[in-house]
Amino acid sequence: MSDRLGGALARKPLHFIFVLDVSGSMMRGGRIQALNNAISEVLPHLRDEARANPHAELLIRVLAFANEPRWVIEQPTSVEEIHWERLEAVPRGFTELGSALLTLTDALSHLDETSSAYPPAIILVSDGRPTQSSGTTFAEGLQALLNNRWGATAVRLALGVGRDADMHSLRRFIGDEDVPLLRADNPEQLVEYIVWASKAASKVASRPVVGGGGLTSVPPSPIGDPIWSTLG
Repeated sequence: MSDRLGGALARKPLHFIFVLDVSGSMMRGGRIQALNNAISEVLPHLRDEARANPHAELLIRVLAFANEPRWVIEQPTSVEEIHWERLEAVPRGFTELGSALLTLTDALSHLDETSSAYPPAIILVSDGRPTQSSGTTFAEGLQALLNNRWGATAVRLALGVGRDADMHSLRRFIGDEDVPLLRADNPEQLVEYIVWASKAASKVASRPVVGGGGLTSVPPSPIGDPIWSTLG
């Protein structure tokens, strides 16, 4: 065990954070079930990515948000140790994305400023338009994230769920027109796109960074012909 731990310590940490919408609208059309299935399915892929990369220690965190943000996995946890517990949508819950981004920024602020860690990888999944009942707007939360060293250099990917997803806000979160912005219109697409985004983010984040987050090297998106189905 000491050899294994020694090997892990030699790796640079790669913080991988899912920011997941569990607002009331995620109860429609099996969206929350599809999201849970997608996260469950992506974890083996991330474990494979971690095993194939001898230089990065992949650490997972999960932040869910509706009326308020809530850490599902708060402490950075090795992907090998993650056991997914299914999320429930919040009945009549709002989409307080601004507050979620402030909570995310606070967590990033606690990373060691002198650390040689790779840029964090952040994947945002949402099915609606950001609301403002907590006093924090989406714009304020996003600006706080971008004012943070790790937030600004992070590999940021986003995925809209269904026809009501606010793709404009998700594009602003990504901040790079060359990076694919995906929208899943059925459960199969949601699984496929989260798997793609997770693998792409882990690959890009663990590469050397020159002058930014390295987003220009995100692999081509998996978008094919849309299949309009239950998530609309």
